[in-house]
Amino acid sequence: AGWAIEAAVGSLQKVDATYLSPHVNMAARMEAATRQFGVSILLTRNFFKLLSESAQAHCRKIDVVTVKGSNVPMPIYTYDTFQNQVFPQLRAPKYSNLDLQEVLTRQADNYDLLTWMSDPDLLQLRCLATPEFMKLFDKGLNNYLGGHWEEARTILEKADQMMVSNDIGGDGPSRAILKYMKANDWLCPSSWSGHRPLTSK
Repeated sequence: AGWAIEAAVGSLQKVDATYLSPHVNMAARMEAATRQFGVSILLTRNFFKLLSESAQAHCRKIDVVTVKGSNVPMPIYTYDTFQNQVFPQLRAPKYSNLDLQEVLTRQADNYDLLTWMSDPDLLQLRCLATPEFMKLFDKGLNNYLGGHWEEARTILEKADQMMVSNDIGGDGPSRAILKYMKANDWLCPSSWSGHRPLTSK
């Protein structure tokens, strides 16, 4: 969410088109940080605020960080998906005169908020992100941000176990926070103010 300048960058021997702006840099940092958090996508607060309330309800706040070049704490979010599973093969309805692409285009054109609760693929992607898991993780995150690391450790370890069936055998955001707390010997620093620097670009 933001602006960018398209420009040619290079030398007489090689010129490439690229995009330049603080927002492009932020997008690159978020993409790189997906590996640190073990998720498919990361959303900044600015992007999250552009979503509908229905869409926001399906996203998960996973940490509060500062990025290189800024001291402003920024919540980051993800949309949980379990991708390493078998999905039903898409087909056009049996007695339809439309091909599959036309059917999918019409479904996209008729999108409404109920899609989040009714689309079979979205429901299957989110089969592990149960309300119980979301509530437990949120409790662990709030304890972590609030400096109650002993309670946060216990809760986030349970949240990690609840995601044991997913693509990485656990919950990436829980593991990222647990790893950070472990690096500090599980003791909340006296200077803790509810956020940490994002270590990847």
